Amino acid sequence: MDRNNDMIVSNQLFSILVITVIGIGVLSLPRILATEAGPDSLILLLLSSIIFLIIALVTQRLIMKFPKQNIIEITNSVLFKPIGILVGLVYFIYIFILITLEVRAFGEITKNFLLLNTPIEVIIIIFLITTIYLVRSGIESIARMAVIILPLSIIPAIFISLVAIPDLDFTCFLPILRTPFADLIRALPKLFFSFIGFELILIWTFFVKDTENIKKTVISAVGFISLVYFIFTGITIARFGIAENKDLIWPVITLFRDVDIPGTLVENVEVVIMATWLLSIFMTIAISYFGAVFLLSRILKSKEHNYIPVILLPIIYVLSLVPDNIAEVYDYLDKFSIYVGTVFVIAIPVMLLFISFFTKKTKGGIRKNG
Repeated sequence: MDRNNDMIVSNQLFSILVITVIGIGVLSLPRILATEAGPDSLILLLLSSIIFLIIALVTQRLIMKFPKQNIIEITNSVLFKPIGILVGLVYFIYIFILITLEVRAFGEITKNFLLLNTPIEVIIIIFLITTIYLVRSGIESIARMAVIILPLSIIPAIFISLVAIPDLDFTCFLPILRTPFADLIRALPKLFFSFIGFELILIWTFFVKDTENIKKTVISAVGFISLVYFIFTGITIARFGIAENKDLIWPVITLFRDVDIPGTLVENVEVVIMATWLLSIFMTIAISYFGAVFLLSRILKSKEHNYIPVILLPIIYVLSLVPDNIAEVYDYLDKFSIYVGTVFVIAIPVMLLFISFFTKKTKGGIRKNG
C-alpha cells in the first residue's frame, strides 16, 4: 500500500464515516429505542448522540497527537512495538467478526425484500466477490464510491420517509420524561451497534491528506449521523407506534414498504429505495473489509495486500452462515456491540490518549536529561 498513491481528503473521510455507521445500524434502531425507552426514545437518542460526540472527539484528540498514523503505529508510539502489533491483531479480529455478521444481515435483507427465491448462499458469495473487487482497488476508489453512494442512498430514503408525515401521530412520544434516568443510562450500551464503525477512523486518518480538517470532519459526521437517526426514528415510531416497533425486526424497512406515493411511475417504490439502501450496506462492509485487510497487511508487514481479501473470503463466507436465522444474527450483533464494541469504541482510545500524556512527558524528560 503506497501512501503516496493512496490518499483521501477530509470530505471523503466524512462520507466514509457516515456510510460506515449508518449502513445497517439505522434499520433496527427504532426497535431498540422503542423497547428501551418507549415514548422517551428521542431523549435516549439525544443522550446517546451527545455521548457519541464526546467519544468521537476523544478519538480525534488521540489522532491529532499522532497525525498520519494508524492504530498500530499510535499504540507503538504510546507504549511499545509488541503491544502495537497485539492491538492491531485484536482490532483485525474485531472487524473481521463484525464483517461476517454484517454480511449475513445483508444477505437476509436482500433475500427477504428483493430476491425471495435466491438461496442466501448465492447472494452472499456473489456479494463477497463484488466486495473483494472494490477492496482490491484501494482506499481512493472506496472513498470515491462512498461520496457517490451516500447521497444516492440517504436522499431517496429521507424523501420517502417525509412523504409519511401527514399520517404520523406524534402523540406516540407522550407522556414524556416518564422513563427513569437510570434506565436510560443502562440502555445506552444497547445503542452502541447503531454507532459501531466510527472507531475505524483510527485506520482511515492514516490516509488523510488534510489532517488539519479532521476535527471539523468528525463533528460534521457525528451531527449528520445523529440527524439521520432522529429523522428515521421520529417518523418510524410516529407511524407505527411504540408497541408495533418493538415487534418489527427492521422498522425502517417496513416504513419504506408502507409509504405509498400516488402518481409515481414505479409501482413498488420500496424496491427502488431498498436497492439504493443496499448500496449503503455494501459500502459499510467494503469499508470494514478494507480496514481488516489493511491491518492484517501491516501486521504481516506485507507490501502487497491484493491477495489477502481473497484468502479471507471463504472464511467470511463460512462464518456468515453459522447463525440459524436473522434473529440469531441480531442477537450476536447486540451482544458483540455491547460487550466487545465498547472496548474498541471507548476503552482503547481513552486509554491510549490518557497514557500518551504521561509517555510524552517521560520521553521529553529523557531527551532533556540526556
